[in-house]
Amino acid sequence: MTSWARNQEAVAVRIDDWHWVLFNPLGGGGVTVVNEAAYGVFCSIGQSTTTEEVLARWPGQEPEAIAVAEHLAGRGLIYAKPADGVRGPAGRVSQAGGRVLTAWLHVTNDCNLRCPYCYVSKSRESMDEPTGRQAIRAVVNSAAVHRYQAVKLKYAGGEASLNHRLVAGLHELARELTTELGLGLWATLLSNGVALPPALVRILKAEGIRVMISLDGIGDVHDDIRPTVGGRPSFRNVRRTIDQLVEQGHPPHLSVTITGRNARGLADVVRFALERDLTFSFNFFRDNDQAAGSPDLSFDNELMISALRPAFGVIEEMLPPWSVLGSVLDRGQLLRPQQQCCGVGQDYVVIDQRGRIAQCHMEIGRAVGDVRHDDPLVLIRDSAAPIKSVPVEEKEGCRECNWRHWCSGGCPVATFRATGRWDIKSPNCSIYKTIYPEALRLEGLRLLKYCKPCL
Repeated sequence: MTSWARNQEAVAVRIDDWHWVLFNPLGGGGVTVVNEAAYGVFCSIGQSTTTEEVLARWPGQEPEAIAVAEHLAGRGLIYAKPADGVRGPAGRVSQAGGRVLTAWLHVTNDCNLRCPYCYVSKSRESMDEPTGRQAIRAVVNSAAVHRYQAVKLKYAGGEASLNHRLVAGLHELARELTTELGLGLWATLLSNGVALPPALVRILKAEGIRVMISLDGIGDVHDDIRPTVGGRPSFRNVRRTIDQLVEQGHPPHLSVTITGRNARGLADVVRFALERDLTFSFNFFRDNDQAAGSPDLSFDNELMISALRPAFGVIEEMLPPWSVLGSVLDRGQLLRPQQQCCGVGQDYVVIDQRGRIAQCHMEIGRAVGDVRHDDPLVLIRDSAAPIKSVPVEEKEGCRECNWRHWCSGGCPVATFRATGRWDIKSPNCSIYKTIYPEALRLEGLRLLKYCKPCL
């Protein structure tokens, strides 16, 4: 006789009067949307419930109840209880990344904006061609040596488009080298969107290089936090660039940095994005030395939560066909369970304009070597390297949390700056815990709108 047990960590969130979303925090990701009857099957299973007991509660619906139980078991929401009473397997937890080596190429230190939260100490210095080519060769070599399947390049700065001729040349070299070695190649240009040269846009579209544009508000909200070097507004130019990219069939992804100064305008940015069918992602402001003169950039957890909820309301009103689980929770994304929240110290390499290698772009000044070393991964994985990416199971305050494999303890650099420790939970912990169920509800609504009928 089979006995079933309900996964006690499973999260149930009501979507509307007829549906629930179920999620296994210790599973492999994804949500399950169920109707009231299927939710009743789920609730009828305790810590030792036989199949006969389940079916007895659903007379005349035995085949449907069995189908529901089997589906729930497949998602790890319930499990067949072993004879010895030992708990079933928890699920799959991966290390960060694993198949793709990501490299942040800081192609220029120059920028035409002066955003108060930026961690970069600006200068007119840019990466030259010999340094850039050496960087590309080193990254691709590392990917081949460590048997990665693909390379992902992020052309960044400063304002990367100010050195767009170098970007075009480096990407051509990267394509040649990865093709020779049978590696995949993905790339993104990170830009403030003030002005993208037409020649660059043609190259980006032809090469399939994604464009990520920073947009931190609408109108005056954006202008206040992202002024030009001369203190002039930038929103009008950024909006023009975004709309031109959409018209040219190369829509950008919008990156929104949330600070104490612009948090109240977050919902307006979401509406702007969804009106244009653009993907977007939220990034919480991270304290840094360059931002020390702007204390109003910092936020408390209640401010962040109160800003996210109206933004979620806009998402619910204008549900996109794509999932928001990987974009609305900063480093606490609900895409897949993992031990570390990012690739720092594992499969993420940062190379500055001089060819110096760092572990994280937020700490680009803390070099661990340079591109004359043909295997950057060896340098960023060195136990003596300054940034310690501690597995979430080893972090104080995280070990017993059901959500630990999703936020993974948060950004290690931000946590260390706030607490002086690498092995402790994120200062954003309460934000994640509060918002996770609300994000799951949004995903459930999206599935109801766009996908096949639920159970």
